[in-house]
Amino acid sequence: MQKVILFDVDGVFLDEGRCFDVAALTVYEILRDKTYLNLGSKVDLSNLTDSQIQSIRHEIFENDMILNQLKSLGINSNWDMLFVVFSVHFIHLLKQLSESERTIFLQSRSISQKQLQEIGRKLTHNTLDYAAPLDFLASCSEGKEVLYEELKHYAKAQLNTEACSLFDIQSPLWQFTQSIYQEWYLGRNLFEDVEGQVAKSDYKQGYIYDEKVLVPVEEAQSLLKALKEKGYKIAIATGRTRTETLIPFEALGLLQFFEDEHIVTASEVIEAETRYPNLKPLGKPNPFSYIAALNGNEKKDYFDYTTTQVNRVQPQNVTIVGDSLADLLCAQKINAYFIGTLTGLKGEGAQQELEHYHADKIVNNVLDIRSIFL
Repeated sequence: MQKVILFDVDGVFLDEGRCFDVAALTVYEILRDKTYLNLGSKVDLSNLTDSQIQSIRHEIFENDMILNQLKSLGINSNWDMLFVVFSVHFIHLLKQLSESERTIFLQSRSISQKQLQEIGRKLTHNTLDYAAPLDFLASCSEGKEVLYEELKHYAKAQLNTEACSLFDIQSPLWQFTQSIYQEWYLGRNLFEDVEGQVAKSDYKQGYIYDEKVLVPVEEAQSLLKALKEKGYKIAIATGRTRTETLIPFEALGLLQFFEDEHIVTASEVIEAETRYPNLKPLGKPNPFSYIAALNGNEKKDYFDYTTTQVNRVQPQNVTIVGDSLADLLCAQKINAYFIGTLTGLKGEGAQQELEHYHADKIVNNVLDIRSIFL
C-alpha cells in the first residue's frame, strides 16, 4: 500500500494569526458596530491599523486565553470559536429583552442585520463581561458535539426557554456570524463571488491576501517535492474553506504538489453535514475530512466516511501532521500515526498537551518531518 501523509494547514504551513484576528473582528463588529447591535465602537472598522486589530483580539479573546481553552476542548474551526464566544455574550444581552421579545427572536428561521439592529435599540445597557465565555468554557467537556449541547443548555438556563436551537451549529445565527467572518476574510468582491451573497459592507478588502507562512516557502516546496519523489501520497485536510485553501497555496507555489481530490476543506464538511444533518458536526475533531482526503473525496462515499471511522487505517501506512488536539484526536480515532508541530496557537506550550494525549511524535515545525520520512 502507498504510504500517505495527511497535512493540516493552519499551524502547520500557514500562521493561524490572521484567522484569529478575523474571528475577533467578527465578534467585535456584530456586538459593537452601529450596523448591528451597536454597543459602541472605539475604532473605525473601515480604517483599522494592525495595533487596533491586536487590541480588539486581546479584548475579545481575553489575551487568547479563550482561544487556548477552545483548542484544549478540541475545537479547531474559527467559525465555531467565534460563534461560541459571540453566543455567550449575546445570551446575556438577550436577558434585557422582554420574555415575549426574546421568544419571537429565538424562534427565528433566519437572521438579518435589521433584526440585530432592532435588538440593539432595545438594550438598556451595553457593558460586556469579556471573561464570560472563559467562565462558560471552564466547565465544558471535550468535543465539538458536546460543546454545542452545553451551549444550548447554557442558553436554556440563562434565558429560561426551551427555544435554544439558534445556538446550535449550522443554525441561522451560526450561518449569519459565519458569513460576516467570510466577508472579513475574503473581502467584499471575493465574498460576493464565492459565497453568492451580497456583502453587508463595502470597505472590507480581505485578509486572505495577507497570509503568513510558518516556514520558508522554498523549503516547504522542497519538502513536498521530495516526499512525492520518494513515493508518498500527500493530502490536505483543513478547517479552511476550499477557496481559503487554494488561493494562498497557489500563491505560495504549494498547490502544485497536491492532487485536487486529495484536498478536503470545510466546504466539503458543510456539504456532508447538509447531506447527513443527523451526523453533524463533522468538522475536526471528527475525522471525516482526513478520511475523505485519504480516499480521494468520493462524494458517493460520504456516508461511509462519516460512519466507518474507528481503526480505519494502519499507523505504519497513514500519518497525520497537525498542530492541535483536534488533529490528534482524529488520528487516534482512525488509528493513524500522529506528528504534532509546535507552530500553532500555543507554540511550544502545545507540547505538554500533545504529550498528555499521547502524540506519537512532536517536532518543532513541519520541515522536521524530513528526517522521519526522507
